[in-house]
Amino acid sequence: MRQRTEAPERRRGDLLDAALAIVLDKGVAGLTVDEVAARADVAKGTFYLYFRSKEQLIGALQDRFVGDLTALQQAELDQLRAGDWMGRLLLWMESSLRGYLAHAQLHDALFHHPRAGRGEDSRHRHEADPTINPHAATLVDILEAGTATGDFALTAPRTAAVLLYSAMHGTAHYLVEHGEAETDLVETVIAESLNMCRRYVGRT
Repeated sequence: MRQRTEAPERRRGDLLDAALAIVLDKGVAGLTVDEVAARADVAKGTFYLYFRSKEQLIGALQDRFVGDLTALQQAELDQLRAGDWMGRLLLWMESSLRGYLAHAQLHDALFHHPRAGRGEDSRHRHEADPTINPHAATLVDILEAGTATGDFALTAPRTAAVLLYSAMHGTAHYLVEHGEAETDLVETVIAESLNMCRRYVGRT
């Protein structure tokens, strides 16, 4: 066990990394505080300096998953020219689908287990609610801006964001559940999803 002093954020990151490895290996059901502490090479008491419970740890893993996805997506969005709201919408949809499919095992382990979103803060970080999900907030920002400039013919951008977010998630989950995430069907589905976005938002 390590005795040296480490920065709190690094120690917290070590605990999250250890928990992530366990989730990928055993699922959330196999996650225990004892094993997280052992894999992170810290005392069990140290764990409780950073997380009150296993549920709070899972919530932190969910937040990190969504945060990482959002940051990668934002870096791609930043490469587009200013004011290209249709381009941003299409990129959001495509990168969301590909990101979900690329990390489906981890995503489903974190968000689709019996206690997902039912921890101490009772939030479900997978909801299409921009107040708790930064990934959804990015979509809302795109739709509101595109509507304000007249690029989109929407009367309720936030409602549209819920519908498009749900369509994205449902489509990706269907592909994973039916074992079709590694076939040519993925490209067909992504292309049709982008066409759906174009038709749905319309143009004034």
